[in-house]
Amino acid sequence: MMKRLAILCVIGVGLASPAYAQTPESAKVTPDSENGRFSMSPVTDGVMRLDTRSGQVSLCRKRGDIWACESVADDRAAYEKEIGRLQQKITGLEAELGRGAKKDGDLKLPNEAELDRVMKFFEGIFRRFIGMIERLQQEESAKRS
Repeated sequence: MMKRLAILCVIGVGLASPAYAQTPESAKVTPDSENGRFSMSPVTDGVMRLDTRSGQVSLCRKRGDIWACESVADDRAAYEKEIGRLQQKITGLEAELGRGAKKDGDLKLPNEAELDRVMKFFEGIFRRFIGMIERLQQEESAKRS
């Protein structure tokens, strides 16, 4: 897409000098270039217009006595839209993790009572595990005797 755009710009510069030789009557029906803002390049169906400020490309065609320009689909706009969507998603995910701009998502540490309850729970699991190991060892030694 960018390569075609560059080619169109080169063609437009090469063809710009004949455009200045137009008669006042023909200047009325050709698209206005707004003091160099637009770069025009002839194509089979009309004129390809590049807006040098925004980068938007349009296809201009003569319809009757006037010119009408229609935007040409641009991959760049789709990419920028997707980048914006992903940036919003990243911001939302960072906020969920407490690393974003939000300060209300800070990590809350357990108090002493909650910590004691968790430690007692794991102590019970550990004691049961040790008890299982001791019973298995006793059973194994009883089989050997």
